[in-house]
Amino acid sequence: MKTLAIEDIYTDPHKLDSYLESGEPVEISRGGRTVAELAPRKLLVGTGETLKRSPTDFRARFLKMWGPDAFRSRISVAEDFKEIRRERAL
Repeated sequence: MKTLAIEDIYTDPHKLDSYLESGEPVEISRGGRTVAELAPRKLLVGTGETLKRSPTDFRARFLKMWGPDAFRSRISVAEDFKEIRRERAL
């Protein structure tokens, strides 16, 4: 892993380009201590495209957490929050 001082980045921000083009992560340090780490996006082999994350199925995730009746509630979210807030009142 390559290391670059934050002061060097302030002086010449384009130094980062050559470091990241190598494909390795870069440690950013301030006063000798590591404060951040930058990692370049991985490229698909043989193409110039970056890897894309698979789309998250939020509906399936929600149903897994809350069960099959999660979307069949007759209580609105506003009413639900109103009930929660009412219980917290002293």
